[in-house]
Amino acid sequence: MTRRAGYLLAFGLALLVLAGIAAYELIASPFQAMLLADYAKRLSYQSAPGPSDRIRFPTSGPYDIRLGYVGLPDFRKRLEARGYLVSQQARLSPEMDKLAAYSLFLPYREKTSAGLTLNDCAGAPFYQFASPRKTYVDFAAVPPVVANTLLFIENRELLDPNHPQRNPAVEWDRLAQAILEKMVKIVQPGRNVPGGSTLATQIEKYRHSPDGLTMTAGDKLRQMASASVRAYLDGTDTRVTRRRIVLDYLNTVPLAAAPGFGEVHGIGDGLSAWFGLDFDQVNSQLKQAAPTPESARAYKHVLGLLISQRKPSRYLTKGRKELDTLADVHLGLLADAGVISAAFRDMARAEKIEFATSKAATRRIA
Repeated sequence: MTRRAGYLLAFGLALLVLAGIAAYELIASPFQAMLLADYAKRLSYQSAPGPSDRIRFPTSGPYDIRLGYVGLPDFRKRLEARGYLVSQQARLSPEMDKLAAYSLFLPYREKTSAGLTLNDCAGAPFYQFASPRKTYVDFAAVPPVVANTLLFIENRELLDPNHPQRNPAVEWDRLAQAILEKMVKIVQPGRNVPGGSTLATQIEKYRHSPDGLTMTAGDKLRQMASASVRAYLDGTDTRVTRRRIVLDYLNTVPLAAAPGFGEVHGIGDGLSAWFGLDFDQVNSQLKQAAPTPESARAYKHVLGLLISQRKPSRYLTKGRKELDTLADVHLGLLADAGVISAAFRDMARAEKIEFATSKAATRRIA
């Protein structure tokens, strides 16, 4: 072998090793986990007396508007004009302040439900309201078939237990496919392009992006970067975080506004507002081992909500027949993938997605 051939062989082997390392990083994320977990340790805040000189407020995003965070500076001005003083306020750490300057969404453990509880003089609640009204209390409360269906449709690799440090914000194969499809769409404008968003980036989008939309490549990068940092707040192992992403998505996904109900967020409120179904009974049916017509009917309505989230105002209002047809198509794909049995598929296909005609009392499934 000549010296030149030896150099070429060594160069080729080096490229092969680097490609292998890069491929493993894209799948398992060990390097990202190390860097981002260390970075996340410096992203903190502390409450201290008096007004803060290091505090940031969101300026847009459906979640931030709905919960009143966007309006906090104005609330403060109006209260101070009436003689109130700020007695205590949060101070961001220098790294958290820099992160905000980069226009990323600030990483903290966000609440999935807001509301009001009024207690009487004995401390017992006499008025309570929460939004969303019906939610899964934890991941264990989610029927496995619901979680597995969501993952099959939106984010199949999210709960992969083989890579505990995996970054849940990006599925590189889906993202690459989406980019290629976008490029093809330039020459084929009518082409249907699949999305490359993970559940983590979708949550960032519908909570914090203006109007809950992704309008530019910059918006997408902002969502991915924000979700990546948020994923490592609890350290390098993201398995618990990934289960929480599934839980948060099911509890808070926007599902348009229903007559007599208002804005609908989450599967629990969606079942009640759009179909008049009882959330607790639906879950009880879906946790049964043996498939029944009742559980098949419950499942098809949950499936309809999971599909409709891509265009909720369309599928849940004017496109209801189309939604039922799409649900039947998905039932076949889910059975082929082993998410549901063929018998359960056939039972669910025999059911129709039925919408509530008014804000009546929730219907029972059995």
